[in-house]
Amino acid sequence: MKRLAFVIFVFIVACNNLHAQRDTVYFLNGSMVVGEVKKIKLGVMTFDPDDANDITIQLRKIRTLSARTRVFRIESIKGEVYYGKILSDSEATKIFINRGYDTTELQLENISVLYPYESTVLQRFSGNVSVGYSFTRSSDLGRFNFDTRLSYTAKKNELTFSASGIYTITDSSFSRDREDIYMKDNYYFSPTWFASVFLAYQRNLELGLSRRYQEGLGAGNKFLTRKSVYAWGRLGMVFNQEKSTEDVRTGTQAELFGQLEFNFFRFSKPEINLLTSQTFYYSLTQKDRFRYDGSTDLSWEIFDDFKLTLSFYNNFDSKPPVAGSRTLDFGVVFGIAYSFNN
Repeated sequence: MKRLAFVIFVFIVACNNLHAQRDTVYFLNGSMVVGEVKKIKLGVMTFDPDDANDITIQLRKIRTLSARTRVFRIESIKGEVYYGKILSDSEATKIFINRGYDTTELQLENISVLYPYESTVLQRFSGNVSVGYSFTRSSDLGRFNFDTRLSYTAKKNELTFSASGIYTITDSSFSRDREDIYMKDNYYFSPTWFASVFLAYQRNLELGLSRRYQEGLGAGNKFLTRKSVYAWGRLGMVFNQEKSTEDVRTGTQAELFGQLEFNFFRFSKPEINLLTSQTFYYSLTQKDRFRYDGSTDLSWEIFDDFKLTLSFYNNFDSKPPVAGSRTLDFGVVFGIAYSFNN
């Protein structure tokens, strides 16, 4: 009997230790669930329970959370950023963030974004890829489009790579109508203030642009961080080298720029994400020339990691590279996207 009692005791301790090594959510009604925290956004937690599919939980239903074995990146609605392990509180709807050298108390309702800060480089990447195609038999005209975005997050840096293109296909030709490639690095010297450096490539036949290379630098501020919206703005300078569709090349041209970006979330079912970015340019080299680039992207999750996308783009150039070309280009693009996270 003593051996049996000892075996039962060891089994109970082992089970308790196993649960302690897993993330645990404690509900206000006294129940709990064990598994893995995937993320928190917009007041909703995505959680992967043991032996079940992912579930979403509203934060207002949670008493506390324990995740002691992994480091998380936590942003508060006040713009504060923390890295640490999560300790539970037995009484109130809050957590304790163990940062190694101290412990910080945070109310659950004040969490804007939370996700695991993985120890390996590859696990810090996230992104999506979207493709679309349309064809009309009457004109034998097909149009193919793609859009991809890849992000890497470190403690002080946010690196982003994005690329998109629209192409026209006929029986006898292939036209690269519009292309954009963009690489950016934001370095945060405070929770909300950052410096930016970026490289870009653009092509837009509608505006008479065969190609534009762009190098830029600037500074910005993430001035709005709430459960449902991110917003930031930045100012700076860019340097362009252009080639028109008539093979006319320019030297290096300088422009001042200002940019605003808003990202709206809704992570209850269905999951919806709206991102709009608007950028204004004023030339320091070419008199009375100003440009404007804008994009608005809406995605709607149809099932796990797959989304329908609708994008609207608009470009304006008061003095396009080819005289007589249109000054305004805009369009709507449909597609289906696959997203992957850390």
